[in-house]
Amino acid sequence: MTDQQPYLIVGAGLAGICLAFHLRKQNKKVVVIDNGHVSSSAVAAGIINPIVFRRMTKSWRADEFIPYGRDFYKNLEQELLTGFYKDLVIRRLFSSEQERGFWELKQLTPDFNEYLTLISSEDDSFQGAKNPFGSGRVKGAAYIQSEQFINGGKAYLKAKETLVEEQFNYSQFDPKSLIYKDSKFAAAIFCEGPHAKNNPFFSELPVQQTKGEILTIRCPTLKTEELLNRKCFVLPIGNETFRVGATYVWNTMNNECTEEAKAELIDKFKVLREDEFELINQHAGVRPTTPDRRPILGQHALFKGLFILNGLGTKGYMSAPLLAKELCEHILFGRDLNNEVRLDRFKKC
Repeated sequence: MTDQQPYLIVGAGLAGICLAFHLRKQNKKVVVIDNGHVSSSAVAAGIINPIVFRRMTKSWRADEFIPYGRDFYKNLEQELLTGFYKDLVIRRLFSSEQERGFWELKQLTPDFNEYLTLISSEDDSFQGAKNPFGSGRVKGAAYIQSEQFINGGKAYLKAKETLVEEQFNYSQFDPKSLIYKDSKFAAAIFCEGPHAKNNPFFSELPVQQTKGEILTIRCPTLKTEELLNRKCFVLPIGNETFRVGATYVWNTMNNECTEEAKAELIDKFKVLREDEFELINQHAGVRPTTPDRRPILGQHALFKGLFILNGLGTKGYMSAPLLAKELCEHILFGRDLNNEVRLDRFKKC
């Protein structure tokens, strides 16, 4: 690989934008090709939550992902001259006495002090939602205003003349020589999300297509700056508006909004509140997920210089900054990847 040759990134969603900025930070030239379609990265709620509820365990690698991501996003805000990172408190409304018991055990352990508040009388008497078993608050959470992040990232790359808005044509790419349309690249990294199934070089990897839908509502009677969580999330985004999500439908690339999903989310909202609200919008996107819920990173078994970054799933905005850095260092310096994300854990392709 030579410094004169640029690095080709296919896809300007969350993964592609994070990787592009890491390569640029290493003073590498990049060319990002994106088809311009609205991706799931742009419609996602962008919630960064360190806790997996029910049994109250930590999200995978939360202790690494959250502080690194916070610094990455805040530095990027300055570079893009736009804001999209928002600190957040998550209030979990317990679904059972058992779940409350899990929290009460974990809140006393040093490993969870950074994330779980001690349940107080205020949490038990919380009136902002139905609260039969009490509630607890998660610290250290955040959310990314995903549309601002994606649009800001693309606008920046376009201004730097590194974004090419077109459909990538696999037939014009030689994976052996890394030549695309007569241009030679130092490496090519595919960050195509759920479209990885169409990639002839990585199509055997089990990138699954998981559709999700989210509602945007206006509810003047709902007075909270906390995210409410039980059955669904209710995320305050300002001006008496909230995002309510999310649904899960597996093995589909259909990103049309459905009445079924709307009804499901309204029913789940009513588990928390009985308020009347105005439906402002409904969004749908297809997430890239994997069978073991771990992303897929690494180099193709046969074609050197051909890489993939995919399968970020529902926790993508938490994991993407550090995973993109780790892949960048793997490409440039040969540093080992975490065994849990290596693509060779699946059938080689």
